[in-house]
Amino acid sequence: MMEVPTGKHIRRWRKSLELTQFQLSELAGVAQSIIAKVETEAVDPRSSTLRKIVTALSRFESPEKLHTVGDIMVTNVKALYLQDSVQTAIDRMVQGDISQLPVISKQGNILGIVSESSVLQKGAHRTGLVEQVMDRSPAVIDVGLSVAEARRRLVEVEALLVTEQDLLVGLVSRMDLVNALRLRSIG
Repeated sequence: MMEVPTGKHIRRWRKSLELTQFQLSELAGVAQSIIAKVETEAVDPRSSTLRKIVTALSRFESPEKLHTVGDIMVTNVKALYLQDSVQTAIDRMVQGDISQLPVISKQGNILGIVSESSVLQKGAHRTGLVEQVMDRSPAVIDVGLSVAEARRRLVEVEALLVTEQDLLVGLVSRMDLVNALRLRSIG
């Protein structure tokens, strides 16, 4: 469990990095006035705002490290729709050397996931719809989740679907994490 930093802690951290409030606001994507209010503890910030500030400080402090799932996820995710056939899913998996494909709505909301194992286990006819073979409760995580937490969750599942504001923005597989471990320092 992460300890929630106080406004005073954030101010000391920012000053130790020789950042102005304006520079931190640019890095975090929040208004400078919010940074000022958080540091003086005039407001109790939303957890999403606090996460943006802490992530910006962490990335500025250690730019060589991978901090969040957003740093390691695959963003050009091939996806399926409910009306796609099982044959379409099989073709995309084979052609792209992919072991799992998310099933999404036209708006990009996650509805499920089709994996090699779900196709083999459920054995629907190739002309059937992916809806018949998809798992309806895939592992879904937020783009801001730490790499360490993603690593813990990948012990249980083959892939994590990554969302931002409830829309699919990426995917992290066990192999993506292994590649990240090989290439960069993870913090």
